[in-house]
Amino acid sequence: MKDTAFTVLIPTHNEEGAIAAVVAQPCRVIAQNQLEGSVLVVDDASGDDTGRKALEVGARIVTTDKCRGKGAAMKYALDFVETDVVLFMDGDGQDDPNDLPGLLRSFQAGGDFIIGSRFIGELEEGSISWVNRLGNRGLTGLFNLIFATRVSDTQAGMRCMKTENARRFLSNAREYEVETQMLAKAVRRGLVIREVPVTRKRREGGRTDFRRIRNGLRIVATMFQERIS
Repeated sequence: MKDTAFTVLIPTHNEEGAIAAVVAQPCRVIAQNQLEGSVLVVDDASGDDTGRKALEVGARIVTTDKCRGKGAAMKYALDFVETDVVLFMDGDGQDDPNDLPGLLRSFQAGGDFIIGSRFIGELEEGSISWVNRLGNRGLTGLFNLIFATRVSDTQAGMRCMKTENARRFLSNAREYEVETQMLAKAVRRGLVIREVPVTRKRREGGRTDFRRIRNGLRIVATMFQERIS
């Protein structure tokens, strides 16, 4: 595992209350495990000090010229990834960086597309509302039905894959449908998809930009578009 160079890519927007801790933790995990990794934060035109705070605790920063949305910001940032492997995690403090080595091990063991599943892992108190949990389960069930898969967490933000595959799979998704699009393309191309259990924590601070109806409909639309394309 120590020989695999990787980049932890964290998309953010107005996360100044959480980003310092979010960045500091994977940096610590990388150092403690003597891994060849670095942290890259894409600041999606935040209106606060997200970028500066991330830079102060050791991340590389790229900033979009305007607020593009999570998926578009991730696609933009991939041009700045210099390693062959990329691990994604969210910037709100809910992903546990201690789970990153487990995703990397699963990738090295032969997986092509590694998902950090919250639903086979641990959901800490206050980490997800019952409405969001129900919505996630519904979207996951629909994806499994459409693509004949048995994935437990299709919307998970923690993932590991080859950088070239990430660039190939992340095409026109602008917002939170990005996870669905990437997974659908991986399934259609016959990649080995594996899930590892991860811990989901309470949000560090700030507010999510996710809008249940709007983004839920975009996710469903993406499923059908990918299925028939």
